[in-house]
Amino acid sequence: MPKKQLAVYLRLSLEDTGANDESNSITAQRGIIAQFIQGQPELASMKTVEFVDDGYSGTNFDRPGFKRMMAMVRSGDVSCIVVKDLSRFARNYIEAGDYLEHIFPYLGIRFIAVNNHYDSDQFIGTTGGIDVAFRNFMYEMYSVDISKKVKTSQHMLMRSGRYVSHCPYGYTKIKGQKHHMVPDPETAPVVRDIFLWAIEGKKSTEIARILNEKHIPTPMQHKKLSRQGIRNDAMWSHQAVIRIIRDYKYTGAMVSFKCGNETIRAKVQKRYAPEDYVINEGMHEPIVTHDEYYAANDTLRKVKKYDVVRTDRRDRVYYCGHCGRRLRKTFGLDEYYSCATPLYIRDAPCAGIHWSRTNIEDVVFTTYKRQLQIVSEEYCRTVNEKQPDKLAPLRAQQKSLRIQLGGIGGKVASLYEQFRSDEISRNAFLEKKGALSEDRDRLQTELSRIEDEIEGLLQKQEESNTAMNAIKNIAAAADEPDDKLRERMYDDIDRVIVFDNENLKIEWKFDVAFQLS
Repeated sequence: MPKKQLAVYLRLSLEDTGANDESNSITAQRGIIAQFIQGQPELASMKTVEFVDDGYSGTNFDRPGFKRMMAMVRSGDVSCIVVKDLSRFARNYIEAGDYLEHIFPYLGIRFIAVNNHYDSDQFIGTTGGIDVAFRNFMYEMYSVDISKKVKTSQHMLMRSGRYVSHCPYGYTKIKGQKHHMVPDPETAPVVRDIFLWAIEGKKSTEIARILNEKHIPTPMQHKKLSRQGIRNDAMWSHQAVIRIIRDYKYTGAMVSFKCGNETIRAKVQKRYAPEDYVINEGMHEPIVTHDEYYAANDTLRKVKKYDVVRTDRRDRVYYCGHCGRRLRKTFGLDEYYSCATPLYIRDAPCAGIHWSRTNIEDVVFTTYKRQLQIVSEEYCRTVNEKQPDKLAPLRAQQKSLRIQLGGIGGKVASLYEQFRSDEISRNAFLEKKGALSEDRDRLQTELSRIEDEIEGLLQKQEESNTAMNAIKNIAAAADEPDDKLRERMYDDIDRVIVFDNENLKIEWKFDVAFQLS
């Protein structure tokens, strides 16, 4: 079996990067842990794998490095975790205690916090006691306190009209001046053009089309933000144009407290009412005048608010086969799907896409029923088909190798008795013993390979059984009445790619199950 690894976990949050926190830097943590490991022979011989979360809070475990480490822990590749101190692992004393007292002992993980002199091997069968719990509680209180101080400092700057969050499109930061922004010579003219076009009477969709035709980078492209996981090309839309026209900051004012966290480390911010905004005029160079701002906003169409809330969002699976965007839905005598790209890009190939919900669901449902029938037939064929037992010969080899290894121990003992009774010379004893040791190493290597192969097959069998159970449930649905099938249809669809009014491509969720089986 492959040797398990030692995980070194390093973390530094944004609040820990002050002048007095040099000891908590990633480099310092790495050095302290490396020195500790070198002084522990049982750890120094282990292969080390490092996980780093630089800029992530310790008040929760939503950290990429931590998640990768726990994935290796659960897969059995890691047997020991070393951190500089408990605060680097977590500042939430309840969740940290759960890991130390329940999760890690259950998984057989040794946990070491160097500066706290904590080693879970010293508490086998017990917990770290009140000392560890108190330390975790103090770390969380420290995190809450420092968060409040940072928040208070930022609020003071915001109330004075200083920039503390991010520059809107059209502005950029000045090097060396952390809380001041100036017009960006590259994008400020674009913002001004947007306002002037709106004043001239151009609609937001027309403005977006002009920007796309001029190949002007979108705000996301300009900031070089990652579009990982997004399947469509970037383009200007009427929403992006409207966001710029409605942003009062372009008049030179700083608008603060538009949203905020209701609790410390809240993942979702609450939007505040416009009357609660804090506005400081003349805080930076304007891109448009107040008159131009109000004139442009007066041209925006006032959208009537409807009280009807549509909660059924299961049909959000229709995508354009040309640009990759989700099809927009409009309402009339029926609901209709079309691509929004032609609004912003002239002569877009997706201009011909226009389906009513009734028609497209009839086509998809007919295909769905055929697909269920295929799944049912494939399931029956797979169940009735005799699968070769790949484990049996491996189990036989494993048993044979273990018997041979056990026999070598007896041969060494017998050889030693012959040497003691002067039946063989010392040189002959050492030579034969060396040959037996080589045989043992060879057999042990082969046994490890066979056991790895068995473990891999067992894992594949488990995945295959899970997939087959899923396919069994899907196949059983083939006999259900149409009304029930229509209810579950969207649950089995990953996405429907629409190329025109005749050609569709449906990606089913159960395709993955077939691949695993």
